Amino acid sequence: MNFFIINARSMTQAEKARLFLARNGIRSVVQRTTGKNGCMFTLKIFGDEKAVCPMLSRVGISCDIP
Repeated sequence: MNFFIINARSMTQAEKARLFLARNGIRSVVQRTTGKNGCMFTLKIFGDEKAVCPMLSRVGISCDIP
């Protein structure tokens, strides 16, 4: 299954995106990751990034793919 990952600024933003996508029939998972700069939250999205990113931008979430 195809997926892509985006970084979220906070757990709240990641969860907001996950719930928004779920309401629109797109499966996603919030994951906590640790890097050089400490912890961050990523959203693993199972879907087509060309369709999902414009949807997320409507609710103020950027799809800056790592």
